Amino acid sequence: MPRALVLLLCLLAVTSVALQIASAQDVERAVSFAEGQWTPAEWTPLRLPLHPEVQTFIQRPDCLGTDSFTEEQKKQALDNVLLMTDTGTDEGEFEVIFRIGPEKGTAPGVFLSPTYTGEELETGIAVFVADYTMAVWLVKTNPETRVTEYDHLVRLARWQDPSAEHVLRCRYSRSRQMVALQVDDSDVVVLRFPEHEINSKVGIWGCHGTCDFYRMTIRSGGTLPWSGAPPDGQG
Repeated sequence: MPRALVLLLCLLAVTSVALQIASAQDVERAVSFAEGQWTPAEWTPLRLPLHPEVQTFIQRPDCLGTDSFTEEQKKQALDNVLLMTDTGTDEGEFEVIFRIGPEKGTAPGVFLSPTYTGEELETGIAVFVADYTMAVWLVKTNPETRVTEYDHLVRLARWQDPSAEHVLRCRYSRSRQMVALQVDDSDVVVLRFPEHEINSKVGIWGCHGTCDFYRMTIRSGGTLPWSGAPPDGQG
């Protein structure tokens, strides 16, 4: 076989491998929550077990959001709006563009790996972002009272401008039993869940006050690191 042809075949093989690696990180879904730009059939509203009915997001021209909740709604924990989708992979990553909003106590966020019956959320991992923190909770339902309980896992002492758009990135892995999280340019928080099975479902969660969700991008694989590494040239 001519040497030039051998080199060409080798080049094609290397290119093919590179394309396969790149495709593993390709965007699976890019969702805009602007009016008429997303597909409601791909999403499932959920409610907390004691809620009499599902709470729904408000469709704004450029996003999905929530308005202020009354004090009575807050007392009944009705100031929670959940919308879930199936990413199609339990080894993936997604990011959400959102705005916190001006109300004190507002904490929009996301949830990962929920278990549910019908429209009732039973368990899951919740990540809420307020102007003063990003906090992670393990959500579960008391089997006797049906009350939703939250086990606090970790939080970042970090300021987020409530009037600005922010990016929340989440990587999840069933095989590793792990989740990696980052808000804007924060350090990456990595948590392991040996007793909560990671699955392919994720969602957005409006909580306690006004907030807006603009876009979500879902990928297979992921880029957030599971561990630290030395800077280039130092390892």
